[in-house]
Amino acid sequence: MTATSAFRHVSHVMQAVHAKGGFDAFCFDKVSLLSAEVGHVRGEIPVTKSYLNAIGGTHGGWLSTLVDVGGSLAIASHGFKTTGVSTDLSVSFLAASGEGSNIVFDARVLKLGRTLAYTRVDIFSGDTLVATGSHTKFVAREQDQAAKGAATKESIPTINSE
Repeated sequence: MTATSAFRHVSHVMQAVHAKGGFDAFCFDKVSLLSAEVGHVRGEIPVTKSYLNAIGGTHGGWLSTLVDVGGSLAIASHGFKTTGVSTDLSVSFLAASGEGSNIVFDARVLKLGRTLAYTRVDIFSGDTLVATGSHTKFVAREQDQAAKGAATKESIPTINSE
């Protein structure tokens, strides 16, 4: 998959997430895809009041969801129709950010195995690293579908397996 086709595929996956509605769509309705190549996705999203905690900082749960979704998009950049199910998620919060800041996430697939995918997502506000997280997903079904040619360009991708 070329960088151009990876960008197009990840954009399509993001559109499918928005169309489904739900929590991911609520959290990331204003996300802009900055770049996508196989195994690496970058995006940007403005922090609005909806994403703040009680003391005015960016909510840790929202940042954790960004690690989840960012890691999933990095997996999708491999051309997968679905991106598996989460088995582990860990986030370290390193600095504060708040309303009006622009958050940039940098998501990478560290290893894509037969059954598990390991990702890392770094989250920045300007030059400041706000949070970093790792996300592991079970992807055996997705690997099997890709091997059988089930992930076609015509299919409408979804972000999570069911």
